[in-house]
Amino acid sequence: MTVDVYVSDYDDTFIDDIEEIIEETGIQMFVLHPKNSKALEEIQKLSKEHNNIFYALPTELIDKADAKCVGVKISTVEELESIEDRVIMIEESNLDKALYKALDKHKGIIFNATKEHNDLENFFLGISPSSIDSFDKDELNKLSMKKIVLQSNYPEHDFDEVYTCVEKISNAMFRSEQSITLEATKNTLQLFSLDRV
Repeated sequence: MTVDVYVSDYDDTFIDDIEEIIEETGIQMFVLHPKNSKALEEIQKLSKEHNNIFYALPTELIDKADAKCVGVKISTVEELESIEDRVIMIEESNLDKALYKALDKHKGIIFNATKEHNDLENFFLGISPSSIDSFDKDELNKLSMKKIVLQSNYPEHDFDEVYTCVEKISNAMFRSEQSITLEATKNTLQLFSLDRV
């Protein structure tokens, strides 16, 4: 089983072919990121039809969250101030000094990570096809397996490109691709408290 923590958007191909995508890629859990109320309604309907679809919300929609919501996507320190007891998701490009410091009391995922962020102990690194090449082999080798989660950024990248990331991490760490995928999945399920479900 593999978890894709960042499906940026979805299209008819994703909806129509989800069972085939699961079978062909081995990705069995998808976290979608609706950007407005209309998209949220569609995704909530889709998540009721498919057990393997979850979602994360922008802060302005948090009051509409149901049981399939696994986190809140933020971009500013002001948004963070209104969030309690939720998994925080943030693009690395939005991290500034104030936000970096404020995240210390939270847990979550840094999307499209290009470096380790060791100071943020409770944050996982979203490794994607867009960010993997920012790490050289030595940097990948030093990454903690306990900090990695996987993201495709679909539709910008295909779902199977997640495994290109896994292969590069595997080659750098001298560990099997399966062990990296399993660890990333375990990290994600624990973060979302789905390992107890």
